[in-house]
Amino acid sequence: ICRDEEGLYYALDLGGTNFRVLRVHLGGKEKGIISQESDEVSIPLELMTGSSEGLFDFIAGALAKFVESEPEGFHPPAGRQRELGFTFSFPVKQTSIASGTLIKWTKGFSIEDTVGQDVVGELTKSLEKIGLDMRVAALVSLTLLF
Repeated sequence: ICRDEEGLYYALDLGGTNFRVLRVHLGGKEKGIISQESDEVSIPLELMTGSSEGLFDFIAGALAKFVESEPEGFHPPAGRQRELGFTFSFPVKQTSIASGTLIKWTKGFSIEDTVGQDVVGELTKSLEKIGLDMRVAALVSLTLLF
């Protein structure tokens, strides 16, 4: 995070049977991190082996509920989307700063229609479906393949 950044930013961490969402209010050089809130959501077992659409729709819905608690006065200005950092702790081939193709699931997940797909694209489809104006600004994969 740049020290000069100001505003409200979001993060999503999908790494197992739970995922976390985080909102941080940055105040620039002078104030640093003003506040942060987070929530942890359990993923129902049936979504870990169902469809890509089912999983990402569930995640998008939980993210939308979290965004609803955004403090008044912190909504982005017209024409600007909320920005999301997406930590995805499964093997992906990173294709750009904000895209990556799932190589395989681990940690009890087995959703065949996601393998070979861009996980940011899958999440984006679900965000658009519910009208949540948010874009993934960066994808971070914390899984190394040996």
